[in-house]
Amino acid sequence: MDANLQCAPCVLRQTLETAQQTDASDATRERVLRRAAAAISEMSFAATPMQIAARAQSIVREETGDGDPFAEHKRVANETVEGLVPELRAGLERADDPFEHGVRLAIAGNVIDVGPGHDVDIEATIEDVLEQPFAVDRLDELRADLETASDVLYLADNAGEIVLDRLLIERLDADVEVVVKDRPFLNDATAAEARAVGLGDVASVRTRGADGVGTISERFDQRLREADVVISKGQGNYELFSDVDADVYFLFLVKCGVVADSVGAPEGSIVVA
Repeated sequence: MDANLQCAPCVLRQTLETAQQTDASDATRERVLRRAAAAISEMSFAATPMQIAARAQSIVREETGDGDPFAEHKRVANETVEGLVPELRAGLERADDPFEHGVRLAIAGNVIDVGPGHDVDIEATIEDVLEQPFAVDRLDELRADLETASDVLYLADNAGEIVLDRLLIERLDADVEVVVKDRPFLNDATAAEARAVGLGDVASVRTRGADGVGTISERFDQRLREADVVISKGQGNYELFSDVDADVYFLFLVKCGVVADSVGAPEGSIVVA
């Protein structure tokens, strides 16, 4: 998915908010903002939004010296959602359609995102997502493909969210490989966060290596096409992988107008696209 003019102010806001998570001085934060604005102005809007955001976030790290500004946020998110697991697992077992219920829980976790700059109420979001219809609905296709799949590639998104991903992955009768970020990027999950919530107990966990947040290597593109089923979580992964030559199922909450226009669903809706 190509970037849009609206992506520029969004990435700039995101960059400043990241810098504010560090103990950098106001002067350093100003340098971050000025450098990021300059970098964004020089980038092509044929790039993906993730490529633009990745460049801006690298400037935050360079100027502040903080390699993981959202480390505490990620830890708290994981612990908060883990505290809900006993009740959520019980609801999952009672559900008329446990698979759909698990998909909805995984999508609800997508609200735990610092990128769009909104407040998070995970319990209220879960309640809402369990009831609202899918704006784009490929659930039956996903269900059918998973019934014959032996190799599932699961592209994870945020810390906290991965706790709910685990509830869905536990129910999949296939070998699941979960892909997380190689290095910190906003509040996205890395291998450290994945291990912290026990994802390694139900799936193999790997990273995409040093390909970069906003790029797809030839090696990983091949892996996408080889997997029986690819499940992609979150808007960022949709932005990056929506144009690849592979059948990818995208599970996420629509949180911005640019993505809403691309996927054909209104902001605030849920999709299995």
